[in-house]
Amino acid sequence: MKIARFSVDGMEFHGQVDGRLLRVLKGNPFKRIEVTRASYPLEKVRLLPPTRPVNYWGVGENYPKHVNFRVEELGSAIAERAKKFTPWHKGAGSIVASGDPVVVPPDVDWIEYEGELCIVIGRPAFKVSVDAAKDFIFGYTVSNDIGSGPAWFRADFSLWRVKSTDTFGPIGPWIETEIADPHQLDIIVRVDGREEDRGNTRDMIHNCYEIVSNISQYVTLHPGDMITTGAPGLTRALKPGEVVEVEIPEIGILRNPIAASE
Repeated sequence: MKIARFSVDGMEFHGQVDGRLLRVLKGNPFKRIEVTRASYPLEKVRLLPPTRPVNYWGVGENYPKHVNFRVEELGSAIAERAKKFTPWHKGAGSIVASGDPVVVPPDVDWIEYEGELCIVIGRPAFKVSVDAAKDFIFGYTVSNDIGSGPAWFRADFSLWRVKSTDTFGPIGPWIETEIADPHQLDIIVRVDGREEDRGNTRDMIHNCYEIVSNISQYVTLHPGDMITTGAPGLTRALKPGEVVEVEIPEIGILRNPIAASE
């Protein structure tokens, strides 16, 4: 089931995606999914980020091809970091919906896409095992883990600007709750309709269940929390005016224009 969060006339709803219709859900879908008789045409609503998380975590250097790419750009220390599980906190304020612009700050060298599979937590998780982790996952969505070029990375002691700047966290278009195997999914990135990168989640270094388990050993994960799981391949600088699409065919297409800061 595909579950979207959307607004109509200033009111917010969750809805089941049924072709070009959104069938309104009653209450909180993380507690119970109850479909009502009300519905809206998809083209008549404004899609919102599919969840409002308490925490948004990122896992970097989680695919060998991406690690090798970063080593060429940032040096061998990245390869050493990739040997360990090193998640980081991505600011929830960075989150925007499919269709919203990603804004390029005036003092950044460049920004770049990172198309990724994103885990959505379904119930409180603390110290869960790898074997049990699947039961704490509500579903999966698509993320574009926007990051900056190397200038901020080298200047800062953390990823607070590189990854958490406002609009650097496009998520959507909705959550898919029925993914049989999250480790057999293609991730395709296009810029202005041209394919730029393609990978598959089978190549993850740390799989989805290991990621949930490892983070939960120290941090409580709450319903609606998200963990983006790493980019599979190469990336490049983006320019204002370009449009980035990240597609996971089993879930949907996340589409965002790139805009210059006013």
